[in-house]
Amino acid sequence: MKVRTLAIALLALLTWSGIASSQEPFDAGTWTKLTNPTPNGAGINQILLLQDGTIMAQDAKFATPNPWYKLTPDKTGSYINGTWSTRAPLTIYDPLYFGSAVLPDGRVIIEGGEYDKGNPVWTTKGAIYNPKTNTWLSVNPPSGWSTIGDAQTVVLPNGTFMLANCWVSRVVIWED
Repeated sequence: MKVRTLAIALLALLTWSGIASSQEPFDAGTWTKLTNPTPNGAGINQILLLQDGTIMAQDAKFATPNPWYKLTPDKTGSYINGTWSTRAPLTIYDPLYFGSAVLPDGRVIIEGGEYDKGNPVWTTKGAIYNPKTNTWLSVNPPSGWSTIGDAQTVVLPNGTFMLANCWVSRVVIWED
């Protein structure tokens, strides 16, 4: 009985203080169209903020080789008036719905994918993009993995890249 009374009193206190319920609605925000369209009018599938403040984006169309773009903000730092340029194509494979992350050294890693070149597969392929050299290199899959697919990824606070398998309870740490 004392625990229930304490819980009700705590809930009442939180509600009264505004912590448990917002007293003002949150602003939903607005969308602003970019001044400059993507190359070839392409839609964008995957976007990543690189360490130099540019955006790396994957073309949403199934095209081979797989086009990637870079959005550079204007001199005031605005992406709205930024300019697009083409990055090196990913010729190793053409994934859709994959795990990705920007590594502490600035490179981009992508792993797996639900599709490769438009074909439904749960690929174990992977690649690393180096923005300094504008090149892609192949990455071997984790030992013993037959699928990666649409993987969960995270860069841990110590800078380590972690990859999870979306089908089974498997997690690995990637070391370069």
